[in-house]
Amino acid sequence: MASNPPTPANLPCAQCGFVNEAERVYCHNCGSKLDRSLLPTHDEQSGDSPAKTRKRIAKITNPKAGFLFQEVKTFFKIELAAVVVAALILIAQKPGGVPELKKEGAQRLINSDMMEAMQAARPSLISFTEDEVNQHLKKTMKPRETVVPGVEVSRIYAVFTPGVIRMGTENSIFGYPIYADIAFRVEMKGGKFATSIVGGHLGLLAVDPRILLLPYGEALFQGSWDALKRERAQMDKMERVDVKKGEISLVTKGAGR
Repeated sequence: MASNPPTPANLPCAQCGFVNEAERVYCHNCGSKLDRSLLPTHDEQSGDSPAKTRKRIAKITNPKAGFLFQEVKTFFKIELAAVVVAALILIAQKPGGVPELKKEGAQRLINSDMMEAMQAARPSLISFTEDEVNQHLKKTMKPRETVVPGVEVSRIYAVFTPGVIRMGTENSIFGYPIYADIAFRVEMKGGKFATSIVGGHLGLLAVDPRILLLPYGEALFQGSWDALKRERAQMDKMERVDVKKGEISLVTKGAGR
């Protein structure tokens, strides 16, 4: 659609001051010849700056340059959209190794067994399978809402691999399950249970675990850690911890020491 032409400026008479239309050559009031050099140029009427004018002329004389820029810009937009879509697809998928929920049966009383072992006079070895730990976590950690609107932590689970404990959460986001986990390497340092982060995931997407500990990500895990304060305190009283595939073994210090 064509733009409206600029409104022509009026032309005042230098002799009598009468304001004439821009197209007049002689004053309509006194007949004196008008100084038409006082009229603004076409560029001044259009309001374009010299830089805009040069840019417009360059685009007219070299249209391929503008076309190439638009093509490159469109390419990067498509690539960015493809990356975002691929990331969302990975996040929405369930990662491998997540323990399945099992029917509740006879549960091992992990806290009681650990307390009994710690009260023994001599160091004692005590082991728990991945299934036993997850049954305990299911009983300890009830579904709860987070500070993130529409997000609820459905359960917390543990996966044992050599030297590493992967702690994960199954989260309900407006009814859709999304999984997140952080992997910790475990060891005893200075007589206390110590962990160091070695990885993290959102669904199948591997992410820097520090991202999962940012304010919104921390909301998914903080309540879980708070619910396990007693277990963490008991771990600090161990002499040694050994994580194997599907099992964790603990050696107590012995009450006599």
